[in-house]
Amino acid sequence: MATNRSLLSFDTGVWDRAGSDVMGRRSFLGVVSGLTLWGLGINAALAYWAMQTGFQPSFWVMIALMALPFAGVLISNFTKSLAGGLLGYHLILIPFGLMLGPILNAYTRAGAGSIVSQALILTGCTTGVMTLLGLSYPNLFAKLGGVLFGGLVALLVLRLIGMFVPSIGNAGWIDWLAAGIFTLYIGYDWYRAMSLPATGRNAVDVAISLYLDIINLFLTILRLLGRRD
Repeated sequence: MATNRSLLSFDTGVWDRAGSDVMGRRSFLGVVSGLTLWGLGINAALAYWAMQTGFQPSFWVMIALMALPFAGVLISNFTKSLAGGLLGYHLILIPFGLMLGPILNAYTRAGAGSIVSQALILTGCTTGVMTLLGLSYPNLFAKLGGVLFGGLVALLVLRLIGMFVPSIGNAGWIDWLAAGIFTLYIGYDWYRAMSLPATGRNAVDVAISLYLDIINLFLTILRLLGRRD
């Protein structure tokens, strides 16, 4: 079952890939980690630039920024080359980085910059723990695929309903549900990645999955902390 995530449900088809290993498993996991950190670093740099320049996308620019990740997913899904995978990855992460800037700027201007720092620390610690669990205790996650996918679908439905029903949209328990789902998905994706052929192309797709897990977890934690304060 293919289950890449983002603010909307993205799917690169990574878990359906077949083939033979072209690198050692440790090297493969190292490449996955490096690509994931690269994506998060690009996001941080773009968000910082947007905050420093006061970047505020116009309506049409926002539409373009929201459309580009879908194009990235399509490219990643329908191309088998490493170059195509990397292009798709950057079409996903660059728009998210630019959209993060105004969000974080709003917290800073409201005097809640400490919330951003707390969210970063909590996301980093949670990601580290779930990475270790996913790699060290894969049996913990072996049967979670269907449950997590069902939870993700339920979350998307609740988010859509919340756009029209304020009492649902402002329900704190939905954010806790989202945080739990994305937290478990980090461990689950590492578990699933262990069974993939160790190729550069697959490493890119796994990095996309992990990037989407982590960025969604960060945004959810940020929302929870902002709601608390």
